[in-house]
Amino acid sequence: MFAAPVFAWGPEGHRIIADVARTHLTSSARLQVRELLGDDDLAAIANWADEIKSARPETAGWHFVDIPRYTSGFSEERDCYRPAPRHLLSDQDHHNCIVDRIELFQRVLADKSVSREKRIDALKFLVHFVGDIHQPLHAIAEARGGNEIQVIEFGATECGGRPCNLHFVWDVGLIEHSARSEKEYAASLERMISSENLWHQTGGTPEIWANESFQLAKKVWLNNDGAVDDPYYCTNINIVSHRLALAALRLAKLLNETLGR
Repeated sequence: MFAAPVFAWGPEGHRIIADVARTHLTSSARLQVRELLGDDDLAAIANWADEIKSARPETAGWHFVDIPRYTSGFSEERDCYRPAPRHLLSDQDHHNCIVDRIELFQRVLADKSVSREKRIDALKFLVHFVGDIHQPLHAIAEARGGNEIQVIEFGATECGGRPCNLHFVWDVGLIEHSARSEKEYAASLERMISSENLWHQTGGTPEIWANESFQLAKKVWLNNDGAVDDPYYCTNINIVSHRLALAALRLAKLLNETLGR
């Protein structure tokens, strides 16, 4: 048996979130991002946190939060300390979940007394993790967030040389099926933000965002051998777009509040 890789949104989804977030940065926040990164291209570092997981395996559990399906929602005591042999140092990490990590890295990024290298890492983690927490399957424990739920994706049983699974569908499959380029998808999200006035939903905390994703995960759940077909796509692609748009706006707001001063 092999372990399926755990991502969220896939590279394209994370770049789309970063592209949209960049357009909503204040001038002062954008200046601070440039001073840390050398430019303000958030999309260029949006997938860094996935790329380093093999070199820094202790970060693997920071990309999600395992909320048990038959509970009311997130519990820090229950969901952020999860010792597991396959997660390095997880027996020592009492903040081994995405909710706590967003809050911790925001504090590091805001602290000018912290080394520049640590603040750069914090920025890179935040750009990625705010995207991750808005992917519904990154907030539910059952079947490892859907990684162990095999599905038939638009008639195919294999996706990228592996059995198709529900988590991968939400990372990559639904976005790919839209047949939009990164630029086209980002433009469609900007139209959604304006038409639905999504600015009024940019508040909240990482805990609230995780609970939103948790409730959506239960709504879009499929069992083994479930069909991800055109009806499923039409029912759920608006949820995908809505979560991408909110992730972008909330990332921009977080960076504006943390760096904009």
